Amino acid sequence: MGGNGKIGAGIELDLIELPNLPELEIVEQDNYQQVRLSNILEDLDKKMKSGRFLHTFTAQIEEINRVMKMKYASTRDIATVILKDVALASRVLSIVNSCYYGQFSQKGISSIPEAMVILGTEEVQQAAATLLLFEFMRDISKSEMLKEKSLSSLMRGMMAKEIAKGAKYKTPDEFQLVAMLYDIGEQIILFCDPEAYQRIRKISEQKQLDMEIVSKKLIGASFSQIGSGIASGWGFPQSIVDCIQPFKDFNMDPNALTGQSLKRLVASFTNELAGIDWRISESVRQKKVEGIIKRYGHFLDLGLSAADGLLNSAIEKVEKHAKVLKISLRNSRFDRSAVDPSADLQITSTEELWKTSQITPNGQADGVRQISDNAIQWIENNIRKIEDALISAFKLSEILHLIITTIYKGFFFSRISICIMNKEKGIMAVRFVLGAESERFTKEFKFVVSDSDDTFNKSLTTGLDLVVADVSNRSFNSRIPDWYIKGGFANSFAIYPVVVDQKKVGLIYVDWESNRTHLFSDEVKQLMQRLKNLTVTAIKKSRT
Repeated sequence: MGGNGKIGAGIELDLIELPNLPELEIVEQDNYQQVRLSNILEDLDKKMKSGRFLHTFTAQIEEINRVMKMKYASTRDIATVILKDVALASRVLSIVNSCYYGQFSQKGISSIPEAMVILGTEEVQQAAATLLLFEFMRDISKSEMLKEKSLSSLMRGMMAKEIAKGAKYKTPDEFQLVAMLYDIGEQIILFCDPEAYQRIRKISEQKQLDMEIVSKKLIGASFSQIGSGIASGWGFPQSIVDCIQPFKDFNMDPNALTGQSLKRLVASFTNELAGIDWRISESVRQKKVEGIIKRYGHFLDLGLSAADGLLNSAIEKVEKHAKVLKISLRNSRFDRSAVDPSADLQITSTEELWKTSQITPNGQADGVRQISDNAIQWIENNIRKIEDALISAFKLSEILHLIITTIYKGFFFSRISICIMNKEKGIMAVRFVLGAESERFTKEFKFVVSDSDDTFNKSLTTGLDLVVADVSNRSFNSRIPDWYIKGGFANSFAIYPVVVDQKKVGLIYVDWESNRTHLFSDEVKQLMQRLKNLTVTAIKKSRT
């Protein structure tokens, strides 16, 4: 290794057979380890600096870190470093004007000094360092594996900073950088010598051994040792460098956590969360989060709900960053558009989402069923899934399918349909339907859109949701159209008009058994209105 090997040929490996690998638990002299690590880092540094981008990155990150360490660094000092690279300054402004930081004016923030006044010097300085670090990882991504690792790095940093700020830990920015740099040694080895990396990974999987142990034997240093050495060479503070290693002491007393071990803990926790594949179904993802919480929750005082919120917030931020920086998430673990919209919809039946409870007309017990907390949570989760899908590219048919299935599975309705206006014929007709007699319903449930005062057209004209508890009720009878009565449709139904830019586009129709009308609570009305609004948004966005 080192002076005897050529980096262009890859990192030199110990050419030994490893049938049982008992020798992985070797004990080496400290001096030998230091020399070998120094040689490895020297070779890696040459490799990284051999490319123009990597050379530029190294100079930039070292300069930013130098200024960060200056006790009396001025706004001008920091702005000068960022402004040296016009492209970097432009990207920093794109980020601070994105939804990640929020909008601060109609025109947005137009300069680095202005950003420092509004956001604070440290925030902009951190944005520049984080952006450089992420773009470095992205640019070395010669494989899908590296691409996903760079995205994981960004996501870890976001979650770690949120955890630190929420728990009021000191130096939340350091938590962010430690989390981002968590697997930098692994990434560098994967970039510089993918064959060595794949061999380490293969042996680790075959022998069920920690990759840290295997990497130390095969290349002379563990991934975390390499990562710490690289971060030190880039000029990161020692308080960050010393924390770039996995947290493993899960039996320790949470009260005994030092600032250093706490940073390692948060980085390890966010690394596991960021490793979850977003292409799997929500139920499977939830089980994975539950498993992670069992290991870390008592240390960080985090429950399942908080972890789920943290994870969803982080993926949204990753998507927004990716959009601003024109990074494709397609086919990565973070590609939520690849999830089958109906993947979770068959897991829980309608009956399982309800519980037996008791309600009287004034809200007291009386032996009927009401919507459960589980049902509300399930509906809320699907609403969030729809909202997330609308952020990026989507297929309108998939969104409408998810909306209709959410309504049908989540509530007490017997039938749910989305109807779309046929402009040429001026007729409102069924496009999607779930429930009893769906074929007959599709054929017969249609009407001419006009300015008449019947229940359906009035709802479309006013844009107001309308609930009909019983068609035989005298107050509604005269307004229920003949086509509906003759069609023998349900006695209890509701209409949710879909009006886009003051144009009648469609409607959502639901009906139910009359003995369930009492279940139409204010909470149900609010959830249905949100789903209607998402339908309007999906149709509107699909036309832009």
